[in-house]
Amino acid sequence: MPPSWAHLETDTKLYHKKPRPLPPPPLLIELGEHMWCICSSGLENSGPTVIKSCTVYGLSDAHVTEIQLRKCNNCLCSDQFISPDCRDIEILNRNNHYLFTHELLEYLTSAYTISPTPFVAFVLEVSRGYADNGTGIPFVNDFIFHATWFTYADLLCLENDMRCHICSPAPDNVIFDGVSISFSCKQLCSSIKPPTAISPHSE
Repeated sequence: MPPSWAHLETDTKLYHKKPRPLPPPPLLIELGEHMWCICSSGLENSGPTVIKSCTVYGLSDAHVTEIQLRKCNNCLCSDQFISPDCRDIEILNRNNHYLFTHELLEYLTSAYTISPTPFVAFVLEVSRGYADNGTGIPFVNDFIFHATWFTYADLLCLENDMRCHICSPAPDNVIFDGVSISFSCKQLCSSIKPPTAISPHSE
């Protein structure tokens, strides 16, 4: 679901959002009502389970915990395991090894809607917070977090009912900023120009 500050009364409530800050993750993240597998099949398998170690990354620290998995009965499945969805405890299960709290992902969402916040800068900011807290577990690199946040954004239930509580459901003008998230400087090339660049074809 979207963050509480972006949630409308008409939006579908898929789960109960917990007060912030979120509590530490459970010592064992168990398979529950909501499960998933990359192949989208075999979810009715009632075979034996395995317990594996994983790391849950939050806004200010990370926790090493365990996750319960079940062997997928689809022999063609590349992931091979059925995993807990984790939405009920507000965690995004990236790949059974890296898990991220919704609190962390929502924090970036809030940051880039207020001011331009590149992923590289945000990851550095969180990494420094981890170092200050002395957790002993470093934050992930910007490549992993970049992919994770877009996975999270793709799963958000964004219904076609955007509105402004001040300007009414249909304001006269709407401005969309498509460059807030930005990208790494290593991806720059001579053909990329900022949206404010003036060319002979500008009107």
